[in-house]
Amino acid sequence: MIVLWIILGVLAALIAIIVILLHISVRAYIEADKTHLNVEVKYLGFSLYKLSLPDKNENEPSGEVNPPQDNLREPDKPEIEITEIPESDSTDREEASKKSEEECTEENSNEEEKSQKVSEQDEKSAEPTLLEKFNAVKKYIPAGKKAFRKLLKLIRFYGLRLELTVGSDDPYKAGLNFGRINAALYSLLGLLCCLFSVKIEHTEIRCDFEKKTTDFYAKTAVYIRPIALIALAVYVGIYYLKIRKSLKKLENSKKETANHE
Repeated sequence: MIVLWIILGVLAALIAIIVILLHISVRAYIEADKTHLNVEVKYLGFSLYKLSLPDKNENEPSGEVNPPQDNLREPDKPEIEITEIPESDSTDREEASKKSEEECTEENSNEEEKSQKVSEQDEKSAEPTLLEKFNAVKKYIPAGKKAFRKLLKLIRFYGLRLELTVGSDDPYKAGLNFGRINAALYSLLGLLCCLFSVKIEHTEIRCDFEKKTTDFYAKTAVYIRPIALIALAVYVGIYYLKIRKSLKKLENSKKETANHE
């Protein structure tokens, strides 16, 4: 009896440890600008993944050395006389027989292609259209919107910092580009805030009316709990199986109607 209680206690401790680990967030630190990109993924203080693209120096030598032009001389080509060889009558006969065989094979291949095209057209007519597929799938979409949004909200963006500079030699073009980028960027930020949990630290868009330039700087930390990823994967898998089942039913009903006709 004591051994059983020990085993149950060990199992309970393992389950508790697994649950705690699944609720600890995996953190991804992202920093990027025009010249470099740094990504680091950490879990429990341990680095799981690193990506660092360093600055590109245009002044560095490429390491390729061009050979001198004097040594690149074309070698003298030997002169070769080409003489025509008369063809015999046997070769003419062989060519005629080959042509007849090729014509027969082409006719057979054309007939096979025609039969394949007819069968493919029959199969396509039996397949459901895109509208029918959408009508079969759309009944599952409204039911899953709320749960899907709740799961996406578990993905959190902290300390989002975004700085962007645009400019042009022409002040009119600079102002026009500035307005367009403002509209596009803040629309994307609004969509990001609707889908995920976002805490914005600083956003700024600057306009340079003197020179043509484009520069940006972005920095954020993404927190994702493993339990949230597992729940999201299970949710998507269940709805994928439901949609696939409904599409199979639609295809079977379409084939049955085609067979009856």
